[in-house]
Amino acid sequence: MSLLDEELGRPSVFRDESKLDFDYVPSKLPHREEHLRRLARIFRTVLENRVGASQSALVTGRVGSGKTAVTRRFGVMVRERREFDYVHVNCRRHNTASLAVYRVLQSFDSGHPKRGYSVEEMIDSLSRILRRRDRYLFLALDEVDCLMGKNGGDLIYSLSRMADDTSESRISLIYVTRDLSFRDQLDESTRSTLRSNVVELGPYSRDELRDILGQRVELAFYPDRVSPEAVELISDVASDWGNARFAIELLWKSGKKADDEVAERVVPEHARYAKGETHPEFRKEVLDGLDDNRLLVLLAVARLLRRSDRAYLTTGEVKEAYSRECENHGVKPRKHTQFWHYVKDLDRVGAVDADLSGEGERGTTTLLSLPDVPAEFLEKQLDEHLYR
Repeated sequence: MSLLDEELGRPSVFRDESKLDFDYVPSKLPHREEHLRRLARIFRTVLENRVGASQSALVTGRVGSGKTAVTRRFGVMVRERREFDYVHVNCRRHNTASLAVYRVLQSFDSGHPKRGYSVEEMIDSLSRILRRRDRYLFLALDEVDCLMGKNGGDLIYSLSRMADDTSESRISLIYVTRDLSFRDQLDESTRSTLRSNVVELGPYSRDELRDILGQRVELAFYPDRVSPEAVELISDVASDWGNARFAIELLWKSGKKADDEVAERVVPEHARYAKGETHPEFRKEVLDGLDDNRLLVLLAVARLLRRSDRAYLTTGEVKEAYSRECENHGVKPRKHTQFWHYVKDLDRVGAVDADLSGEGERGTTTLLSLPDVPAEFLEKQLDEHLYR
């Protein structure tokens, strides 16, 4: 028997691991039905009247509060109705106006050229497609704050005003963000449409997290393979942040640890191990959206902070460390202007905090720090990510 056959023949507590993926959206969202109803009320006119109707909404809440799940679940409901389409754009991955619009166009025309068209031309193409097919689109811009600073405000303005040149509007927008400050960068007329149409998701309570985990246990594990005590412990740990994403990741890692030990059940000790390997404020999808140079800048920050007792670093220090990391990884370091763009990108997506030095500093410089994530933990994650 081959090594692969041996591993595949090992017992597992999992029935379907995919039910614990971040992108999986169950058919029912515990403790989020009222938020779905709120979205339905906001868009009632669009769904009932179609012609001449458009609307926008803002879904907001902390990390792990269910913003993306609620929006995607609403999208599934929308698609079940005739004449409606739904497209979900992750603006962290598609972080410029042109990439975001191209992602939408691909949903309707997979052969549309990626280059050679301006944002305005692509929006016009989208409008023509919708009219020709007699379709109405719900467009969700997830982590929309990642677009701001890269013509995102212009894109939002263009999409929200798309109806001005036609007799009907066929696009309704859902903005998803944990950072409400992005609204400050919009024009007043666009801001005004968002003031009343806000769906705010609070953090989950301990009991609510237990219900969510109970649902995922039924979906992802074989019967009686996760002890109630393990679920209780995970719910208790994650309730400090009210973060369902963190709770589900702990459950998954607990199951993986049980499989490593060929254990019959997930027990609290597996959950304690998972907690030591996971940080609630760290999101792996942030790393997935970064190229090697940005990853190496982030690694330079994490390694420097881990080796010192300091809270902040200067950009000069980080640039030198970045050049060393490039040499170690066989990557050609970029010059100062491009390096500075990397720093700003990392700040925009929340991977680092970049702030001007305060009074008392000699001159002004930008100081870099890590938001909430321990440097040692991030360094380990980056090393694994770069060598995978």
